[in-house]
This record gives sequence, C-alpha cells and structure tokens, in this order.
Amino acid sequence: METVKHAEGRTLLLVPKASVTMVPPPTSPVFFNPAASLNRDVTVAMTAASGGKTLCDSMAGVGARGVRVANEVEGISEVTMVDFNAEALRLARRSASLNRVNDRCTYANAETSSHLYSRYGRGQRYDCVDVDPFGSPVRQMQAALSATADGGILSLTATDTAVLCGVHQATCARRYGSTPLNNHFHHETGIRILLAALARNGAAMDIGIEPLAAHSTRHYLRIYARVRPGASRAEATLRGLGRLSWCPHCGDVQGPRSPTSACRVCGRKTKPAGQLWVGDVVEESLVTAAKKEALARGLTQAADVLGSLEGVNGFPPWSFDIDRVCSELRVPTASELAVYRSLTRAGHRVMRTPFEKTGMKTDATYAEVAKAVGAASSKGASPRPRARASAPRSSSRARS
Repeated sequence: METVKHAEGRTLLLVPKASVTMVPPPTSPVFFNPAASLNRDVTVAMTAASGGKTLCDSMAGVGARGVRVANEVEGISEVTMVDFNAEALRLARRSASLNRVNDRCTYANAETSSHLYSRYGRGQRYDCVDVDPFGSPVRQMQAALSATADGGILSLTATDTAVLCGVHQATCARRYGSTPLNNHFHHETGIRILLAALARNGAAMDIGIEPLAAHSTRHYLRIYARVRPGASRAEATLRGLGRLSWCPHCGDVQGPRSPTSACRVCGRKTKPAGQLWVGDVVEESLVTAAKKEALARGLTQAADVLGSLEGVNGFPPWSFDIDRVCSELRVPTASELAVYRSLTRAGHRVMRTPFEKTGMKTDATYAEVAKAVGAASSKGASPRPRARASAPRSSSRARS
C-alpha cells in the first residue's frame, strides 16, 4: 500500500495515496475520507472547548481524528484509537510518531462495542467518546454511553441520511423507533430523531443526555451530547421527546406536544414525525467557546458551522422555506430580508436555519409566515440580506 503525507488542520497524516487521488476513496485495505475533514475540524474545536483530558476515537481507521486531537488540543493527556483493522492502526501509529504525539496515544486492535463496554468501570471511562461508523451509530449507542464519564461528551455521526431524512421510513422505524419526514426541514428532523434514539438508549441504562451541538454537512448528520448518569436524569431527558405533524398540502406544522392527524389550516391529512428530540440542541456557552477555538486554529468552516448554531435555542423544532411558501401561495418569489423584517416588526424571532441549505426558523405560525411572505411578494424582489450581526445567520459554506 503506497502512502502519502496529507496535511489536515495543523497535523500531517500518513494516508493511502489512493484515498486522496480517487473519488470516492477506496475502502480497502484501509479507509480514509479527506472530505470528512470538517467533521474532524469541529471535533478538534469541541474537544478543546470542553476541557476534557481523555478521548476515545472508537472507529479510528488511520487515526485522522485521534491523531489530530492529540496534536492540536493542548489539554488532552491521552487519546485511545480503536479499530479492528490492524493495518489502519499501524498507519495511525506512524502518523502519531510523525507529529511527535505517540506518548499521548494508545491503540486497541478491537471491535468498537467490545472495547467501549470494557471501559464501563469507574475511573476507566473517557471524557470524550467519538463514534463515526459507516451508516448508523445505533448499534454502538449503549456501549458508547457506558464508556463516557459523568459530564463527558459523546459525539455520533450518522451517514444513513436517506433513512433519517424520510426516504426509507420503514427502516427508520425499525432502526431508530421513529417516523421521519421527507420535506424541506428533514435534516433537522433527522438530527432530532438521532438525539431521541440516544435519549431512549440512555434511559434504558439510567443515563440521561444533554444535547450540546448538531450539524448537517454533506452526506452525514452529527450530534454532540453530554452524558449524565442517574435515573432522575434519564427521566428528565425523556421529557424532551415529542412529535410533530406537518401538512404537505399547505405547509402548516403542529407540535411538539399536540400534533393532529388533520391540518388546522386546510383540514387535509397531515404527516406525522417522531418520536424526536424537541428541546434545545445547543449548549450556547460551549458552542461559542468552540467557535473561538476553531477561529484560533484557522478552522474557518468549523467556526461557521458552530457560529450558525448560536441563537437557535427557543425556536420550534422545524423551519419554513420561503420559496416553498411562495409556491404554495402562488405568488412571485419574496425577498428574504422583507419577510424577516415583516416578522420581526410583528414581534417574532427569526433566523436562518443552520440545519438546511435554505430556510428560516421562527416562532411565527405558518399563517403568520404566509402573511409576511404575501406582503413581501407584493412589494417585488429585492437583494438577499448581507450577513451581519442583526441578520439571520447562514452556514451555507459548510454544506455542499
């Protein structure tokens, strides 16, 4: 296997040459995905902001995430990299040596869940645990929860986005115990279904969770949550679950506590979603600190992702797409800025959604949004608003 040096962040990685010359990168004999660099950038920033001392990269592959954390996060004392592919771990060791951090790295040639369950005992759990599989992380959830210290951070990646975003509803019901939506806010629904699955898996073990951050990027969904053992914490977590009903005919959304099968606006049949996490998805202070860590390291896309989450708490767990509303009303395209101004003048909060490529989050009802869109459309088109402190945030650079 021919290898090359590949720079990512402040770290040099030894990776298979085919991984950086072929699209998609080959999975054999070892796998490295350069397109997932943003995923790892955010991990570096979040780990640095958390103040944790130990991290388990439980599906390490060639060690891209683990070696980067060991090299780029000053407060980390030990990074454990786990993988069943011995050849991949050999590359991870070489990368650690190349960056002179081998003294902070340990390696386990093992299956992910087996290793994580082996760290269940007191004093053996990790401050941070990362699970980044091919497909769904649901099989590793309980093992990862058991290996994360009280107050520690568990991060999960799901690449089965077609399942979580409503293309394969039966699979989502089987795998996550929830009904998804295939609509204009399906990424946020998928993120909240993933959080709900983590909450229920934790509750079965008397473990609660506190969501810290989430993002939808390229082909995957990503969540971060603080782990809080205890039956009372588990019960409190379950109170954060709910359901939605969305009308595909007029666009109205109801929930999260009282969804209905008939639309309150047009009376036609709605589509259900849930169970899903309906509470806050961001710990504001941690996300702001992580954004600063990203900027300090020159990780601008990660800073954009994290910055887009600031202010998202308190909004309903869905968004509206202005172009879609215009289509439903059969009116010309409305100015985004004019719609925001109209809703703000009416006393509503509004911001761009950080979870979809387009769309806005607001505490206004569909009827109020439709009224603002209709008024803005009648005034004619105007330029899109520039990014500024008072304007809704955008994370479009982070999603492609």
